[in-house]
Amino acid sequence: MVKIDKSCGCLIDDLLDDNRLCGSSEEDMKVMVDPDPERVSLEFYEKRMTDGLPIIPPTRGRVEKFYRYTARKPGDVIAALPPRMGIATVEKVAVNAVMAGCIPQMMPLLESCIEGIGRDEFNLAGINATTHPVSVAVVVNGPVVRDLNFNSGAGCLGPGNLPGASLGRALRLCLMNIAGAVPGVGDHATMGSPAKYTYCLAENEDESPWEPLHVERGLSWGDSAVTLLGVEAPHNVNDHRSQRPEDLLDTIIHTASTAGCNNSHVPGELLVIMSPEHAETLASHGWTRDDVKNYIHEGAVVPAEMADRGGRKLDEGLIVDGMVHITRSPADVVLVVAGGAGRHTMIAHGFGGSSESQTVPVRFPED
Repeated sequence: MVKIDKSCGCLIDDLLDDNRLCGSSEEDMKVMVDPDPERVSLEFYEKRMTDGLPIIPPTRGRVEKFYRYTARKPGDVIAALPPRMGIATVEKVAVNAVMAGCIPQMMPLLESCIEGIGRDEFNLAGINATTHPVSVAVVVNGPVVRDLNFNSGAGCLGPGNLPGASLGRALRLCLMNIAGAVPGVGDHATMGSPAKYTYCLAENEDESPWEPLHVERGLSWGDSAVTLLGVEAPHNVNDHRSQRPEDLLDTIIHTASTAGCNNSHVPGELLVIMSPEHAETLASHGWTRDDVKNYIHEGAVVPAEMADRGGRKLDEGLIVDGMVHITRSPADVVLVVAGGAGRHTMIAHGFGGSSESQTVPVRFPED
């Protein structure tokens, strides 16, 4: 049997129903559970508090280790997260970080992620409530990539890297346990997506011919940052033969220009994750980041008759010569260089114009 410390009064039902993860104390987090991981994982799963995978039991001792890496206090509020409008305090975020398998040093990154998704412009309410399989992706930039050993190279979107896997997972658990985005309850995605388990990568700044994403967005090279995007799972673009920038980008554009994506009837952001080899092909011909974004924006179009089959009636003002751009401007093309050897690019359609990506600096405590 799972043993819950009755002195804390913190049954699993309390964790679900109360705005705090432990209603017995207004000062700090106390989750007193038997640290048997199999039993705890099953109990949390039965109460719909996990993603279905085993968790690390969030004992008080484990949670308190995360407080060492934040300048905030445990009860400080980072954001209110819809649709439940759950109050994301430092303690609640730390609990979910423990459950996801994060190391304590990752706490500042997760706090910045919560800040980003909590902003009105991100529209977390729409992302969580929609039937569309949009997920929350995280791009990590800056010195923290090297300091915490995020994978920005081969397999950066795949398994095998603890920081990337656990940061994305911790954010998803926060969405479930704080925001209330439980599948079928607060998350109404028709089929969901494997990207809803974890969706995190780091930019390969060392092999990029251009400035990194966070610098493009106004931060300094020495800053660490996370960028939050509401996007679909990525789709691969395989082009091993093109040597001219136009030919390579035409392949990417052709892959991205699909009826049925949200962008086709509500133009918005498009995430383009370009391998170092593809990026070098473009840069070696003198193409800048802005050149690439301009070309993709201008070329990525869908026939209006196909675009009008989406969930929202197509605004006729978007139609130019019978075609609709899937991005509103070059600024909607979010270009990131990542991955290892191989001539591949990945594209991820956004949530149309309903969500704006957010770049948030990572703030570390002074000591």
